[in-house]
Amino acid sequence: MPAEINYILRRIQQGDVDAMNDLYVLTKRGVFSFILPYVHDVHLTEDIMQETYLKVFQHIDQFTPKTNGLNWILTIAKHTAFNLIKLRQREQSIDVQTFQDTLSGGYDTYNMDSPTILKIKEILPEDEATIVLLHAVGDYKHREIASILNVPIGTITWKYNKAMKTLREVLQDE
Repeated sequence: MPAEINYILRRIQQGDVDAMNDLYVLTKRGVFSFILPYVHDVHLTEDIMQETYLKVFQHIDQFTPKTNGLNWILTIAKHTAFNLIKLRQREQSIDVQTFQDTLSGGYDTYNMDSPTILKIKEILPEDEATIVLLHAVGDYKHREIASILNVPIGTITWKYNKAMKTLREVLQDE
């Protein structure tokens, strides 16, 4: 079978587009079985398979005929699955419209005239003030703020703790 897969991949390299169907029929079960344990979702696995075969076709010029063709396809499948998993982890965990409505409604942190909020905006850099206000006024969790601002959660936690320390020090002195 490895020799047959390599033969089909060489046909695709030579411009035989119909050979993609032969490749799919020959390798679909193996590719599906390979991806499924990574994503644990049949429909997502099917999506990744489609993306994998599209990438195989798009990057066929990178295939080296004397290598293991199935291994090359599975490597593409694995990278595609991992990229999709990373992308899904970065997706926002809250609705963007809800966030925008919150900021433009009663919780518009930069238009509120509360002395505390004015003091926070005066003392802290804008990014730290945003994090503190989203957490304290908007009642968002750190992971939600990280998603909203597209910043790693560790950075959010670090900036929040730094901001709170700064606020404590300044307010104690006053």
